[in-house]
Amino acid sequence: MKRETVIIRKQIDVKIIFVLLTLLIYSSISCTLPRRFKTKLSDAELGWNQVPEILKQIIPPTFQDKDYNILEYGAIPDGKTDCSDAFKKAIQACRSNGGGRVVVPVGTYLTGAIHLKSNVNLHLKKDAIILFSTDKKKYLPVVFTRFEGTECYNYSPFIYAYEQE
Repeated sequence: MKRETVIIRKQIDVKIIFVLLTLLIYSSISCTLPRRFKTKLSDAELGWNQVPEILKQIIPPTFQDKDYNILEYGAIPDGKTDCSDAFKKAIQACRSNGGGRVVVPVGTYLTGAIHLKSNVNLHLKKDAIILFSTDKKKYLPVVFTRFEGTECYNYSPFIYAYEQE
């Protein structure tokens, strides 16, 4: 019994010595790191100090004061009926008339990909839900997009507006 106690004590002593040596080595390395590897608060703040100037350069988009309610184009807010055509028709009507807001009122709307056009503002009212279909065919034809940073042709994203103004 005593011998086991001595062995366990030696193992614990070795572990403690290892931990202390490791801490000593890490602390000495951090003290000798070149200055460029040490983070200065002022370096981190440098980017944030530029935010006001960046915000001044952002011009919010403007849209015509016309609304195109998807209900008027055949959408049914039951979460079961496919409203893809209603979205397409409302977006096309909005675009053809110079732009405006495609309004999604309260309700749940099942759809495939929504392809926005120039000068079209997709506006969801509070408590409006767009439920995207799980049917892969609703995201074809393939479109130019990015996947994990790689440009490619792939299924359409839920909302797509490539090369639109």
